[in-house]
Amino acid sequence: MLTTTPSSRMHVAIIGFGYSGALTTANLVRSATAPLTLYILDETFDARGVAYGTTNPDHLLNVRVSGMSAFADDPDGLVRWLGSAAGKEQAALHGLRTDWRADDFVPRMLYGDYLESIWETTQHLAAEKNLSIKLVPSRVVALKNGTEIAVLTERGDAIAVDKVVMAVGHEMRPLPKMGDAEIVQNPWAEEALAGAANWTSPVKLIGTGLTAIDMVLSLRHAGYHGEIIATSRRGWLPQMHALPSSIFSFDDSEISAQKTLQQMMRLVRKNIRDHSDWRVVVDALRPHAQFLWQRLTTREQKRFLRFVMPVWNVHRHRMAPEIAAAVEAEIAAGTLQVVCNKNAAPSYVINCTGLELNLARSSNVLLRQMLADGIVEAHANGLGIAADPSQRAWGSLHPKVYVIGSLLTGQLLESTAVPELRVQAASIAKAILS
Repeated sequence: MLTTTPSSRMHVAIIGFGYSGALTTANLVRSATAPLTLYILDETFDARGVAYGTTNPDHLLNVRVSGMSAFADDPDGLVRWLGSAAGKEQAALHGLRTDWRADDFVPRMLYGDYLESIWETTQHLAAEKNLSIKLVPSRVVALKNGTEIAVLTERGDAIAVDKVVMAVGHEMRPLPKMGDAEIVQNPWAEEALAGAANWTSPVKLIGTGLTAIDMVLSLRHAGYHGEIIATSRRGWLPQMHALPSSIFSFDDSEISAQKTLQQMMRLVRKNIRDHSDWRVVVDALRPHAQFLWQRLTTREQKRFLRFVMPVWNVHRHRMAPEIAAAVEAEIAAGTLQVVCNKNAAPSYVINCTGLELNLARSSNVLLRQMLADGIVEAHANGLGIAADPSQRAWGSLHPKVYVIGSLLTGQLLESTAVPELRVQAASIAKAILS
């Protein structure tokens, strides 16, 4: 089926409908002042995405409520929703407390309800503005260049559009076979932990980051009571959030003076020595991280990724205090081991290694086609897609293809959390509609 586009109306394809796709759609609808058709292409349509689609109440946000509004221009949006009748009703339906504060870490399932409410509002607003949202329940397998971009789907659609937004989400880095152990490659798959209550001890987690922490909680929620061994090259767990002990921010001129990785490391170490709480320094660095990252040469970026990134990750991406307490209790009881490269004979191995951001190794049919045809270029540091400052992918379709989310990790370093994604979604909407 070939869908053509009248010239009087802009047509935009949004490929992927998790958090990033839903927020890009919401921003486009909010900002549109002229005729617009949005084609949303995904095999499922869940505005919650993977992270917020969990039904486990023990899975909490890793950022406080005050930092998790879906819109950067409305920083109190989530706080208001939680205090509204709708927010309280949803919390009560889950058997959760209803008196959430800005400094709390709410269950991710409740945050998912908040995202669902935004999607409902977006659909109503689109109808009021006479904008068209078309849901195409199929996987995109290719993009083809022409007078307009042809978006080809697995079910046989060929949809002509003016712009494309790549919101394809996360791809797990696969694990190789490990003896006789059953491997759970995608821990977020619906049936990933089915029957876990009857699994033989121990279960091994490959990786010790936030995904591994989630899997400890998920295994217990699923009824598994045996030993868990979490292993990685360094055996480091994420650090814990704490309320800031002081107010600190970097001076803009001080940040602008940093031009090399060595200078940046020296600045961070000095400020950590000068403050009693390293967290305030790391958090103050966050608004400047993308600027500093893009000042580095490719060689220095690769050095950072190899030697500094593991340290940055465990200090930057932290656990809620309640989660940290649960993990410490498991360790103290001996039911959880966190070790370096532990050899064991587990019954099941769960993949918690992180994202596959090397396009050459991607299993995504669309990304492989786009790379092979020159529609996108791999970033020089090996992570994700190369793009211009407006998040438009370099390649044969530039400037018509926009990128949001983890595929911009090579370009921006920090590109997977809500505070970054909401800015990207708003930026893309502004660029497309301008």
